[in-house]
Amino acid sequence: MPFTAASVLDIGPLLVAAGVLTALIAFLVNLRRARSDDILKTATDLLEKAYETLMPKDDSSEPTNRRLSWLSAARLIATAERLEKAITENSHLLVYREKKEYWRTRLYELIFPSPPDGLPSSFYAEKPEHMIAYSGRVRDPLSEKSVAFLYRFIRWPETVRDPLGEEPAFTDAEIERMQAFGPRGLGKLLGEVRSLKRAASER
Repeated sequence: MPFTAASVLDIGPLLVAAGVLTALIAFLVNLRRARSDDILKTATDLLEKAYETLMPKDDSSEPTNRRLSWLSAARLIATAERLEKAITENSHLLVYREKKEYWRTRLYELIFPSPPDGLPSSFYAEKPEHMIAYSGRVRDPLSEKSVAFLYRFIRWPETVRDPLGEEPAFTDAEIERMQAFGPRGLGKLLGEVRSLKRAASER
């Protein structure tokens, strides 16, 4: 039926209500996304601050072994882990997890140099008994809880799939091309590795 002036007046409030509802939904969606983005940035910043807290002091090659620094770093990461659960946007969560793996690797290199030995025992405490009780006359030992938290954090999580896990090794054709066109050093090395493997399998 054709619209009349009366019918237009009847549906006018409905159109206004629909417009207001659409604007409200768009506002809430944008608000949710902005909040998720804020959490992403804050959580990432906390991971970076944790790394900076443990950075070597005074041109030392070792991370700082101040008790408070290790406690602070552990607490910063623990807070970032809690914030991760509040990220609502899938794209933000994906970005955060990639950034977390980056900082996990940086922390691994910092607090677990030269595996499997790592840092010397005297780094954590001057004497073993200081981990049980110590006085103000000795350097404060590191808190075992903070050390445990940080070393557990730097381990590759079993639930995370390695993105390089399914990457195939170089083919013989690729190695031959490297030997001809470069990088020749890598091509030479891999050629020798393949020869050693063939010799071992023929034994």
